[in-house]
Amino acid sequence: MLFERNKMYKRSSLHDQYGGNRQRGISPSAKHDMIFIFDMKNSSFEYTNHWDKKEGLYYYNGEGQIGDQTFTSGNKALLRHIERSKDVYLFEEIGNSMYRFIDQMILIGYDIQFGSDKNHQQREVIVFTFEPIHSVFEGAHNFFEKMKYKTSDELHLIVKQNLQKVSGSSTAIRKQQIRERSAAVYYSILARANNHCEACGSPSPFETEDGAYLELHSLYSHSDQIILLPGLGAAVCPNCHMRLHKGKDRSQYNEQLQHKIIAKLIEEIGRP
Repeated sequence: MLFERNKMYKRSSLHDQYGGNRQRGISPSAKHDMIFIFDMKNSSFEYTNHWDKKEGLYYYNGEGQIGDQTFTSGNKALLRHIERSKDVYLFEEIGNSMYRFIDQMILIGYDIQFGSDKNHQQREVIVFTFEPIHSVFEGAHNFFEKMKYKTSDELHLIVKQNLQKVSGSSTAIRKQQIRERSAAVYYSILARANNHCEACGSPSPFETEDGAYLELHSLYSHSDQIILLPGLGAAVCPNCHMRLHKGKDRSQYNEQLQHKIIAKLIEEIGRP
């Protein structure tokens, strides 16, 4: 993980290195594929950011201090972070411009609630529901066994699920959907690789009880744990995986792999 959980970071140092707005609670970086969300304690009016410890979920208010909140700017960035492969990092304010890193988060969904704005006027508030990415990763393993036996068409339908539905789905269903989708994407990528490393083209180095061994690599994100669209990941051999993360030419090698996967996706679209 890019940041160490529970470690203190100076906010100005984060922005010096990664960019992003230095004042707002939602701070997308223009230089990196990441979004910072800051749980700030000194807001001029009440926010309702909070954890549901029992469910392991974090609820975060959208930005916009006056009037109804809308899906623009930082709110839009959070809503679309999965499809745009932007990592979301949660920091909690401690004081003296210091923030504690809580975890890397993934959006489960959102709801529209009623609250008060800065002028104490009634308005609509966007409340995002997040879950730590490691919890989703661990839960996805519960779906792996059933995914092994699904056809490509069945996997494709699961991958196309809308994860940001406002109504009609409980939080429990949303949590299940994102785990199921993560497992489906994993097996979709393995099927596309056809037992060969998608970076170097070599056959998988060995067989496991479940089949050919290949590792999942995120093409655009810092985290390989959760990939929710097949085009954002690749199945690679352990040697290439280390090269993609540690090699001197890792940026160029990853870019080459991105082009290979794009070519594969274009070829799949052209098939009858």
